[in-house]
Amino acid sequence: CLKPASVPIFALAQRSALGQKAALTAMEALAFIPEYPVLGYVLLGVGLLGTPSLLRALWLAGGPLRSKMSVFHGLGLTVTIASLTLKEGNNLFAWHVIGMSLGVLVFQPAALHSILARHSFKDPETRKARVLDHKLLQMAVMGSVAVGFLAIFLNKPAGFPGRHFMSVHSLVGLFALALMGWNILDAGYRQGRPFAPKLLWVSWLHRSMGTLAFTCALLAVMLGFFNRTAVVDWAAEPIVFSLPDTWHEMDGWAKNMHGEKVTWMFIGATVLLLANMLVPGGARAVPRWRGDLVDKKTS
Repeated sequence: CLKPASVPIFALAQRSALGQKAALTAMEALAFIPEYPVLGYVLLGVGLLGTPSLLRALWLAGGPLRSKMSVFHGLGLTVTIASLTLKEGNNLFAWHVIGMSLGVLVFQPAALHSILARHSFKDPETRKARVLDHKLLQMAVMGSVAVGFLAIFLNKPAGFPGRHFMSVHSLVGLFALALMGWNILDAGYRQGRPFAPKLLWVSWLHRSMGTLAFTCALLAVMLGFFNRTAVVDWAAEPIVFSLPDTWHEMDGWAKNMHGEKVTWMFIGATVLLLANMLVPGGARAVPRWRGDLVDKKTS
């Protein structure tokens, strides 16, 4: 029989054990990326950062209709790709596909729509709110593509450059990532102080480099769907560049996993997304009373 004084200690021990078990269960649930669960933690943080701004891009007034529809389009395409890919197995390669799709097909169109939407308003505060959404979404883009990049890098044999960056898909994708990184640094410099940033500024160079980065990223997505033909051998001395006779034949992971028809559907949907984002049309003007309503929703 336990002494009365020992009962509270026993209860505390039980609570502590239950808390540790709950924490362990939660960590196991979050470890949804095999081998490197920390990538899953990063992707979860990216989702928490970008989802509120994504929902505002989908819900709030303002911006071109085609760019808003493209956000829905990219979201639907990403959900389809992710579900079909995970159905074939949960592995690092699958999370390369998911991380890149989430960043390039969802957060990136939402970021571009948000920055275009600022033209629908005249009052500075509402315009700043749209620019802030653009900024947060671009940060989510970088986090998502970083997870996607690390997933494929860690999935291949060790060594650099080794088996990395041998296909046109990977080289174009690497160029797109470099442009994204440069544009993030450029924006950080232009906004000035990080805790009191200047949000309303215009730069032709920043806009042009962002458009080029987005175009290259979607081109890399399409090339990844189509094939993975190696065009460079880094291990050779000297380095050998070549274009195999099979460069024009579809032979990528998408065809092998989902079939040729589904792969062409993925490529066509990506082309449509790119076309609508490159030529989104003009931003619709929003009446001031609706602009005030948007401010109240986002405050």
